[in-house]
Amino acid sequence: MRIVNIIQCANLGGMEQSTLALMLVLKARGHAVELLSLNPLGAMGAQLAEQAIPAEGLPYRGVGGWRSVGQFRRRLSGRQSDALIMTGHNLLAMKALGSFCATRRILSIHFHHSGVKRRWQWRLIYRSARRRFSAIVFPSDFIRQEAEDIYPEIRPISHTVGCPISLSDIPSEAERMLSRQRLGLPMQARVIGNAGWLVPRKRFDIFLEIARRIATVDADAMFVIAGDGPEAGALRLRTVELGISDRVTWLGWQRDLRDFFRSLDLMLFNADWEALGRSPLEALAAGVPVVASVRHGGLSEILNGENYGPIYADHDIDRMTNVALSALGNRAIANRLVAAGRRRLEQVASPEGYADRVFAFLAEERKTGCGRRRQ
Repeated sequence: MRIVNIIQCANLGGMEQSTLALMLVLKARGHAVELLSLNPLGAMGAQLAEQAIPAEGLPYRGVGGWRSVGQFRRRLSGRQSDALIMTGHNLLAMKALGSFCATRRILSIHFHHSGVKRRWQWRLIYRSARRRFSAIVFPSDFIRQEAEDIYPEIRPISHTVGCPISLSDIPSEAERMLSRQRLGLPMQARVIGNAGWLVPRKRFDIFLEIARRIATVDADAMFVIAGDGPEAGALRLRTVELGISDRVTWLGWQRDLRDFFRSLDLMLFNADWEALGRSPLEALAAGVPVVASVRHGGLSEILNGENYGPIYADHDIDRMTNVALSALGNRAIANRLVAAGRRRLEQVASPEGYADRVFAFLAEERKTGCGRRRQ
């Protein structure tokens, strides 16, 4: 099957990583895959080139990209494809699809809804999607249920498909030290980290407050943040106020997070709103224990008290500090957390299983108004 994936942007976020994992599995199965980005190709472009996946980025001009619609239509008219995946929400791009792959289309949404757009805007998006796609897929029940609450008419075609996470080999001590050397991190420190976009909802302020408390009782603890964003300046200032500026390393955006994960003794992840939370899952896949708090999100659908442990629905700083110190101070506890998390990921988040679930909708001819929820 010839499959084109139309994506809102091609950077290095969780949406893009899930998209790349899906395309790699589909390509390995003999399908012809290509990507068309509604924005110029970002850092994801190099990864696509390495994997020999054709990709093109378009200019994004005008509010909502309206000045680029004509060019988008022309690009579609020159393609011969059997199926279409649209990754991310773009109302004008949906309307511009015309008859392109009309019988095999799915919309893949990776964003939470609250605070991103107004409710009436989401209603317009989902009303348009209901008419144009045979299925709308989400990585978590949390955002699927948000969407259904906003526009109940999509329920017959909305489905939770999870996300793809590849387990990697747990690094040797020599590999860990080499990764720390490349990132300029202390060899003998206990390193606690987090990665993501530095925005208010990601709650890096919680990370820094817990870092301060850990630093007061563990002289060898160091903290590292991979990512950047509008809160970077305020967060750096906060480390000075907390007296830990010399204990925090700022890596900025990392094209490849393997060295980051290999360097960690613990990931501490906090968020107010998160569609799923890919960073903590990638950390566990790399052999790093995770302590996390997410007030509104889907992470607990994969990791919870029954199958993992320290994933919380509130930002209880005292509790998370104590749990983090326990994992840092007791290798047996850390190893149990990693083993439990990796078992769970192998059960529910394999790239092969994810591709099976998504492709099942591409393989079906579109039947308006039909469909059952799949998980």
